[in-house]
Formats: sequence, C-alpha cells, structure tokens
Amino acid sequence: MKNYVIGIDIGGTYIKSGIIKYDGTLLATDKLPTPVDNGISEVVHTISCLIDSLIKQTGIKRKEVIGVGIGSAGAVDRVRGEVCFAANLGIQKVPLADLVEEKTGFRVKIANDANCACVGEWKFGNGKAYSDLILVTLGTGVGGGIIIGNRLFEGNCGAGGEIGHMLLNKGGRQCSCGRKGCLEAYASATALVQITLEEMKKDKFTKLWNVLDDSKMITPQVIFEMAKTDKLAKKIVDDYIVNLGEGLVDLCNIFRPQAIIIGGGMSAQGENIIVPLRDYVANHIFAKETTPPVDVLQAKLGNDAGVIGAASLFVS
Repeated sequence: MKNYVIGIDIGGTYIKSGIIKYDGTLLATDKLPTPVDNGISEVVHTISCLIDSLIKQTGIKRKEVIGVGIGSAGAVDRVRGEVCFAANLGIQKVPLADLVEEKTGFRVKIANDANCACVGEWKFGNGKAYSDLILVTLGTGVGGGIIIGNRLFEGNCGAGGEIGHMLLNKGGRQCSCGRKGCLEAYASATALVQITLEEMKKDKFTKLWNVLDDSKMITPQVIFEMAKTDKLAKKIVDDYIVNLGEGLVDLCNIFRPQAIIIGGGMSAQGENIIVPLRDYVANHIFAKETTPPVDVLQAKLGNDAGVIGAASLFVS
C-alpha cells in the first residue's frame, strides 16, 4: 500500500528533502548544496541522490511511495510541470517534473517553493485555523504564498505571490531579478548580511568586528544577538524590521488576511523578529482601529515547511 510521499524544496542555497506519511508526519530529511552553476541536469541528479538517501534511511520500499512533490523557487506552471523562470537558480522554461520523472521513475508534481511552504503551514502547521493567510519566507530570497478563502492563489503561470519583488525603494538596492529596490534586496537573510558587512566598513568601533567567522562572514542569528548590546547592530536590525514591516503592511492592506506567518531561515530568530513585526503591522495597517487585527506568527514547521508542503501536493 502506498502511504508515503517525498518532498523536495529547491532553494537558492540548498536542496532539502524529506519523506512524510500521508498524515504529514515527517520521517526523515536530508539536504545537499544547490548546484546553481552546473545546469539543470545536476539539479535533477542531486534530487535523485536525495530520494535514494531518504529511501535508504527509512527502509521504505520504492513501491510504497505515492510520488515526489517539488517546490522550486521562481514562477512555476503546475499544470505543465515547468519552471517558467527562477532568477536565483538561473533557469527558465525547464520541464522539471518530466525530467525528474524520467530520472527516478516516480510521479512528480511541482509548485512554487513558497507556495509549497504556505500549503504545508496551512494543512499541518500554524495556519490550520485560518481560511485567509499569507506566508512570507525569508531566506536566500523572499518568497510568499497566499491562501484566499481556503484556496491557494497562484496567478497566471504560477507567477503570482512573488512578494519579494514588491517595490520598496525605487532605485534602491540591486535585486537578483534585475530591478532595484525590491523587498528581497532589503528583507532576505542574504540582504541582511550584505547590509551588515557594508555598514561595518563605515564603523571600525562596532563590536560586530569581533564576531566575524573564519571566512569574514556573519550570520543573521549573530546580527540579531549583537543588536542587544551593539549600537550599529541595533540600527541594522531596526531598519530591517521597518523595511520588512512595510512590505507586510502593504500585503495586509491589499489582501487583509487573518494571519501572516513568517517562515524560512530568518524565522529561527523567533520572538526577536516576530514581536517587533507584530507591533509594526498592528500600528501601521489601514483602518487599524475599526478592523480585526492581523495575527503575525512564526511558522510551526520551521525549515521543514517547504519539504512538507511540497510533499502535501499529493495530499488531498
């Protein structure tokens, strides 16, 4: 009997994988670096290796697997099984579902990675109580998934919900999509690190110089932790909250969801990011005095949301 589904989450940094039971229980996970510079054939090969690893870990027979759900960054046409465009991966018009089916022999369904994470939170995480919600994923880039009236909104060719490419600052920081000033260029984990390193060059006295790792880099977790004691780090984090908060307020004013759920790697900051965002949204949304508040929550599934959501493409 087929009781298991494999989920694949293709991110800009890692390809994550997991195998779940039909009820959403995650049994095993694995990940490998995303081969962004080696072409789509290497991406397909990496996915195949991860699938083999999961089956070996769990001892589940291949015939017990219902299929493989894949979440990919960028615009994804679910009907055609095609990645129309993914800036972070450098690919376009790739029939990914067919390629993985040919490589692995499994049935494959694909969707946008943030949409998958959104569906995962909606079905199995902190979104279960809501019929209208938005998931914002903060990692290498900024993605989003939108549930309206208990239905996933995808837009034409699956290209809707690209929250990271809302314009925040015209002519501002360069975004990977080619435009300048997108939310992603200010609110992704990548952007937070880049901005911090740039600002450090202007302040030789900041304590941030003392916490660089061996590769002269810094992590979002360290930046948020240093914000408790370092003036520059606090300013960087405060600015980050304002920029992300502005994006969330715009989403609230357009869609008026019951909840916004924060996912992706940045959600690991927990209350340090959720509380100030919750306050910012509450204080800046339109008609705040006369309309129901918007809940701002941390994703329950954490970094597994994309994997579980991708697998849930096979779960009714």
